[in-house]
Amino acid sequence: MGDAMRHGIGAARLAGLDRDIGDWTRSWQYGLEDEGVTPEELRRMAGGLLDRAAARTVPGTAPDAEVLAILETAAECAVEALSTGIAPDGDQEIHFPLTGRVLGSEDTRFSSGGWAPAARDWLDAFAIAVVSGRIRAWLRVIGPRLRDYARLIHEGNPYSRHTAGSRPADLAAMDALCPYLSPMDGHLPKHWPTVPLRKPDPAERAGAARALDATGGLTPDQRLLRVLLDDDQPAFEDALAARLASYPDELGDDPAPRTLLPLDTLALAALAVQTHRWDLAVPSGYLLPGLLGSTDAMRRAAEENIPPWADAASRDDG
Repeated sequence: MGDAMRHGIGAARLAGLDRDIGDWTRSWQYGLEDEGVTPEELRRMAGGLLDRAAARTVPGTAPDAEVLAILETAAECAVEALSTGIAPDGDQEIHFPLTGRVLGSEDTRFSSGGWAPAARDWLDAFAIAVVSGRIRAWLRVIGPRLRDYARLIHEGNPYSRHTAGSRPADLAAMDALCPYLSPMDGHLPKHWPTVPLRKPDPAERAGAARALDATGGLTPDQRLLRVLLDDDQPAFEDALAARLASYPDELGDDPAPRTLLPLDTLALAALAVQTHRWDLAVPSGYLLPGLLGSTDAMRRAAEENIPPWADAASRDDG
């Protein structure tokens, strides 16, 4: 397998992206506080954050703490855009890891802005939540929320006054990825999963594979997902290498900096590492060290993510 080199980004695209990211983020926060929070503004902010994160990455080098915080903040924006579009009248809260700020619907106006999410928007939010590692912030309950949002997208966004059409292939991919998210066993905080990701069982994978096989118009990343469901590491590595090699040909002459992070592909590679527990032997400038997580991620989550109420319960029992 050859080494897939990253494509280049034009100087004009990179201009200004190195300014202080904290100042840039705070200026967006002030705008959201003053003008109100809408999915479109959150999606624009997420895109700007992804450009700035990607511009700070170096092939062969693990992302530093600043880049990871930028990615986590972008994930918060993407997930909250889904939440606000699906349930614009519900309780909303968005965290900004870059600045430590929280905006909530108790003191900031949230509205759908005339937008409702489709399955493609769910796939985007899933990918950045996994790649950024924000999915591991289990107290944010991102995984169970994404599972619930998928159901509501299937139901046509019943809590929104707006509708959005979804491609059948996107719906099938969304359904195939949901089983990788740990479910809640109830509706109380004590039911929140402390290990956010899981490997679907053979029956779940087989059902998802059949659904994808029955759907036409799969994207290259959806075809890669189909390979992942077969649980065959060599086949997945071959498909991943081919996907990364072909990726630059899709981008046109003047790609945005964020394209340095092919999130759909990276999310599938991260699932392969963290849930299938494969050490991937795929040399590529796109696969930054550390960005895919580790094969012991689920074990470490089980050991380290101790609910605060569990400690209180043990004291009560004592």
